[in-house]
Amino acid sequence: MSELSRRRFLYLSGGAAATATGVGVWAALLRGESEKGMLVPPSTTLGMTSTTTTTTTTTTAPTPPQNPVVVIVQMDGGNDGLNTLVPLDGLYHAARPTIGLPDSNLISLAGRTDFGLHPALAPLSDFWDKDMLRIVAGSGIPEQGRSHFAATDAWHSGQTDKEETGWIGRWLDATEGSTPNPLRGIALGGGAPILNGKTSISTVINSPSNFRLATPPGTDSESIVLAFLNTASPLASDPALAAAQSAIPNSLDAIGVFDSAKSGVDPDPYAEESFTTLLETAAELINMNLDTRVIVVSIPGFDTHSDQLGRHQNLLEDFVTGVSNFWNRVESNGHADRVLLMSTSEFGRRVAENGSSGTDHGAASVQFLIGSGKGLYGDFDLRNLVNGDLPITVDTRSTYATALDWLGGPTDEILGDSYSRLF
Repeated sequence: MSELSRRRFLYLSGGAAATATGVGVWAALLRGESEKGMLVPPSTTLGMTSTTTTTTTTTTAPTPPQNPVVVIVQMDGGNDGLNTLVPLDGLYHAARPTIGLPDSNLISLAGRTDFGLHPALAPLSDFWDKDMLRIVAGSGIPEQGRSHFAATDAWHSGQTDKEETGWIGRWLDATEGSTPNPLRGIALGGGAPILNGKTSISTVINSPSNFRLATPPGTDSESIVLAFLNTASPLASDPALAAAQSAIPNSLDAIGVFDSAKSGVDPDPYAEESFTTLLETAAELINMNLDTRVIVVSIPGFDTHSDQLGRHQNLLEDFVTGVSNFWNRVESNGHADRVLLMSTSEFGRRVAENGSSGTDHGAASVQFLIGSGKGLYGDFDLRNLVNGDLPITVDTRSTYATALDWLGGPTDEILGDSYSRLF
């Protein structure tokens, strides 16, 4: 089996549709079809029936809901967990005389006297009060390293050894039905190696607000779409061409789906993508009942080596606004009981601030899980630092195991070991 067919990954970027082979692969095919002027019946153009299936999830303990969804919010760059969930401890202020947050500004959590939330995260206290917020302090993967590349590889794969598949990708492989559905796993805001599988197909959208099939000015877009579809069969003998052909109907179906999703969020085509806009799209996708099981939302900017206070404030405000709007939308649409939202970031920051009013790459950080129950797990142990870093007190794969259980499993087989669950 070729590498291309072994790791099929539908990649759809804002402004164009492409697969791993690149649009150049289609040039000869399209040229021939356009010249022949062949058309296909309109009923076969943008329908979703060819790529969407309906399944019933088999539940295991703890019992997940029917048709569960996990939304993974990636804070790319390494979120500073210590200024996100702030310990009420003098050692914290001693390590951060410039960027430390005053205790009086923190958002308190009912029943906790050891931690407070960054003031930008005030809406999360409502989730806490409603028994809908679990917080994991000191989360990380042992031996993940401080390099963005090594740490993100570990977080995406769930393993510290070299592994090309993502932990969600392996779950998609294990649970895919007889008819592949590229919309079971969707990433918004950029590439998502977490979805990489060996056999399953996933969809990545860089920019939903700009997502369309771009055509040259003055051309007949409908004819070009039909020409694309005419190249989809019969499959060529060349594996690269065959892979590109197979992706064509999936790509056009996805464009139709995201056009429908965008109609519910009224996007500003000139605005930059944010957690708020991407999570609005995620909520609409859930409401469309496309058999989507995992949505990954990614925003960069959390690598705060300098001028951290203002930058981090803005990032967290966007995060919590997006989460609050998302939850209000799925709740009003009647899907809240199906959804578990989980935040991730490839590592935390160093305990001590640097000379640029920022923080450098560290180890342990914080994760939030929204949707079921309340609790604080782990700790920020400032008295037992490891080479200047917060020690890892909860293996991130415990949160992964919790999410996979929510999806109905399998869990231990996907992660390669058994990890404790948060619920």
